[in-house]
Amino acid sequence: MRLAGVLLGLVFGAITWAQGIQVSPIAYDAEHNAYYIANELVVGLEPNVPTTLAQQAMLWVGNLREIQTPLQAGVMRVDARLNLDSVREFLKSLPGVRYVERNYLAFACNNPNDPLFTQQWGLARIQAMQAWAQWSPQRTVYVAILDTGIDATHPDLSQKIRRHNNGTIYGYNAILNNAHTHDGHGHGTHCAGIAAAHTHNGVGIAGVAAWNPNLASAHSAVQLMPVKVLNDQGFGSYADIARGITWAADNGAHIISLSLGGNAGTQQLHDAVNYAWSRGCLVVAAAGNNGTNAPFYPAFYDNALAVAATDPSDRLTSFSQYGAWVDIAAPGEAILSTVPGGDYESWSGTSMACPHVTGAAALIWSRVPSLSNQQLRQSLENNADPCQPYWFGGIGEGKGRLNLHRALHAALQMEGTPSVSQLSLNASSVQAGGTVQGTVTLNRAAGTGGTVVQLSSSNPNLAWCAPSITIPQGQTMGVFNITTNASGAGNVTITASAGGASRAASLQVISPFRVQSVSLSPSVVTGGQACTLTVRLTAPAPSGGVQVQLSSNNPAVASLPASVSVPAGQTGVSVRVNTSVVASRTSVNLTASLNSSQEGASLTVNPPAPVLLTLSPSTVPGGRSATATAALNANAPASGMWLRVTNDQPNRVWTPTTVYVRPGTRTVQFSVHTYAGHGAVNATITVSTDGGSRSATLRVR
Repeated sequence: MRLAGVLLGLVFGAITWAQGIQVSPIAYDAEHNAYYIANELVVGLEPNVPTTLAQQAMLWVGNLREIQTPLQAGVMRVDARLNLDSVREFLKSLPGVRYVERNYLAFACNNPNDPLFTQQWGLARIQAMQAWAQWSPQRTVYVAILDTGIDATHPDLSQKIRRHNNGTIYGYNAILNNAHTHDGHGHGTHCAGIAAAHTHNGVGIAGVAAWNPNLASAHSAVQLMPVKVLNDQGFGSYADIARGITWAADNGAHIISLSLGGNAGTQQLHDAVNYAWSRGCLVVAAAGNNGTNAPFYPAFYDNALAVAATDPSDRLTSFSQYGAWVDIAAPGEAILSTVPGGDYESWSGTSMACPHVTGAAALIWSRVPSLSNQQLRQSLENNADPCQPYWFGGIGEGKGRLNLHRALHAALQMEGTPSVSQLSLNASSVQAGGTVQGTVTLNRAAGTGGTVVQLSSSNPNLAWCAPSITIPQGQTMGVFNITTNASGAGNVTITASAGGASRAASLQVISPFRVQSVSLSPSVVTGGQACTLTVRLTAPAPSGGVQVQLSSNNPAVASLPASVSVPAGQTGVSVRVNTSVVASRTSVNLTASLNSSQEGASLTVNPPAPVLLTLSPSTVPGGRSATATAALNANAPASGMWLRVTNDQPNRVWTPTTVYVRPGTRTVQFSVHTYAGHGAVNATITVSTDGGSRSATLRVR
């Protein structure tokens, strides 16, 4: 990562869109080895669920700095007088709140290097020139560079920037919510040049995307959109990055390039990547420069293409992340590219590898626009050249270093193949036992014999469909039915695949059956005895019955089956609860759960109780002793137990305050001593446990 200095504990961020820049404190998360904005929280809300209370609560504990509508999330600045962890737990407990997380920081993923490297060895290694010879663009592809901005005046970039009709730059500053995307750091400009510097213009370097000597306007087929999400020190918040991703996806970007990241993952950032993917974008991200196999975000997310860095000998660099989660590698050591002010420098990092893949994807997609984002990704990943690990750190079997020529060739072969472009359901939720209709849409009409679309369910016990459907020749759409389990509930993902592309849709199965009540008979027992737990539902169970989950918060004291089935047509069922002997009174919570409902009851388990107390003799002269014998209604537990002993004539009678009952025994004896005095008295001796007590009278003469 290219940082001008060390973090001093402050980061600049916008308080509100109307205000300027204000200093915010940085804190360090040791568990995730990540920095975050210390006084901010990101709150995600559930879609289609009432969230009025949650939104009001956010205003109680701080200021809502920003709302990211596409992600159903808000960034809030917490009142300085409140404890951040307490606020986080409070917000998480509210209905309609999906997540509450820290606003982590991401950093640029490059390392400064000797500026004297003057050869673009990476272009030759990925066979860019061979791909250029076959390239004839069919559409313009827009590439969003989410970074520190781009120097749009650089002679190798000025003609490659997407612009509005009036000539202004088509870009966005996600930090300040304006259009100022100037690069005061250099990282974004360097990445932009690798991906798409103006080629064959007699100036500087060549970008991966692209050039064809037979096309005078080839440079305009791939255009760059600067999206500033990192500040001029080279770092920025996850919230700003997520906003930049959604802005790019909503403003026509086909490819989103992220030469940045951090060691911690968040739901907000994950949602942003998924949002862009669902809108048809390809998200390319640097795998990170920590030199380990630890996850790096957002590259680690499934819908991001994670890019490692290689050296000129096709070996992973010492700094590059590695591991099976990395999807592809590309040149990332000593890469010459553009920097602000019209200059050129050689830098190293997965930041430099990432735009190689970004540029390759832009070249392919401009030539084969019919590809889905998944097909484009497959053409890149599945046609890579082998690369060697750095020591033991490889990127997984079958994965390798980008080969643009081979990837383009594979994409051209896919061009005429129908693939799944969309999967939709006529309802996003259904009552258990109901049916939902799914619709598959192809990117082009099915050919001779039709197109077979494979279907699958992530939980076929909950919802199932046919394994495939055939869309007839000349048609682009096909429908199928999804059947749900009448006694089930939960979420399921339906997937449709054809032509190397897959699309998924989520379905929520809602059960009408809930736990209405849980009762115990008896609700107080002596340890070792059993009781009966009865579960009642809100409606009679359907055919096949309903499985209710049972649990005990202290199974060593009170145990019961993990589940019980309510028979078809019945509303209730009973199970036996077994208890163990305890040394003191213990309360155990027993719970029955079904779908999102849960009810419980409290069982009191008492220790063995005295059932008999005798004194021998029962009458003694003062100064003499008697022997007391206590008997329990059950054996003492494995640890033994103590009886409490009292008497109401302490001036004439002495007893111990406690008596120990040995494990596995039911009786115990102890001595009662008396004192001489005037007159006779009757002393009541009592032994007790939490389970009960017994008394006997000793007459002292």
